[in-house]
Amino acid sequence: MLRSVFKSIALWIQASRALYTITVLLPCCLGAVVAWWSGCSFNWGLLVLILVGMMFANIGTNFTNDYFDYKSGVDKLDEGRVYKKGSEVLYDNPLAESGTVDGYALYFFSPRTILVSALASLTVTAAVGLYLVLRVDWRILPIGLLGILMGYFYTAPPVKFGYRGWGDLICFLGSGPFPVIGTYFLFTGTITWTAVLAGIVAGLWVDAILYIGNVPDAEADRAVGKRTLSTILGRKAVRTLAPLYYGVAFGLVALSVILELFPLWALLCLLTLPIVIRVLMITRRHYDRIPSFAPAILMTVQVFAISTVLLALGFILSKTVG
Repeated sequence: MLRSVFKSIALWIQASRALYTITVLLPCCLGAVVAWWSGCSFNWGLLVLILVGMMFANIGTNFTNDYFDYKSGVDKLDEGRVYKKGSEVLYDNPLAESGTVDGYALYFFSPRTILVSALASLTVTAAVGLYLVLRVDWRILPIGLLGILMGYFYTAPPVKFGYRGWGDLICFLGSGPFPVIGTYFLFTGTITWTAVLAGIVAGLWVDAILYIGNVPDAEADRAVGKRTLSTILGRKAVRTLAPLYYGVAFGLVALSVILELFPLWALLCLLTLPIVIRVLMITRRHYDRIPSFAPAILMTVQVFAISTVLLALGFILSKTVG
């Protein structure tokens, strides 16, 4: 029995795409570090609350996405699904539609379970958000409410942002400007150009994950009417857009340093350029060969994670070392 419980927990973590919660957690940490660099005292308790709320917001979005993508059938058609862990807990379950539960092992997950998990996760986020509104600053309410709605309606009808060509914008805002600027605002009560630019840079790094990850899905997405940049522009567009994503992101860091909005130490994030070059080489050569293209997807996560940590470290070193 205990083994079955552990299996169900492991499946829940897999389905929640826990690894990808860093796409909102690290930007929140970046926002807190930038606030501290700007002269605000560091509040660990506040940061933990923000991280909990954002983590469950991301998990809720992932579950919602899996539920409605499963219903549309897009993931079943997607050859690249095997390279992105998550929704296969439904497709690997022959009893998913019946909702039958075999102990607490593989068949623990049904579409209903995924949807309930999504709503429960977003409820946790709403509870944390309400506390922050009542105890920290009520002005965070609009961005918090908008963030929850964007997460749920990313694939949920009737809005279905991700199916109507708005997915990349939602991802950019929800994993860049919103968490970075929102955290900075909760710490300081203000918004600065440094926070805005840090949010834009983090958002571009995260959105590159979504865009490049969607390239192998183009045919499956097109078959169910899901509009993404890859279905609109074609897979080959990655040869132009991937360099653009990274060029703009790292260019903004360099420009911010020149304008003295970022410290010189912020240029540490350029250390990920060798990984970026590998990503660009793979996407340029193998955009139409999924198995050969797949390694680039994980590398985009590495670029985001390492670059964001190094950028935050740059702000820390600037204040501690000079």
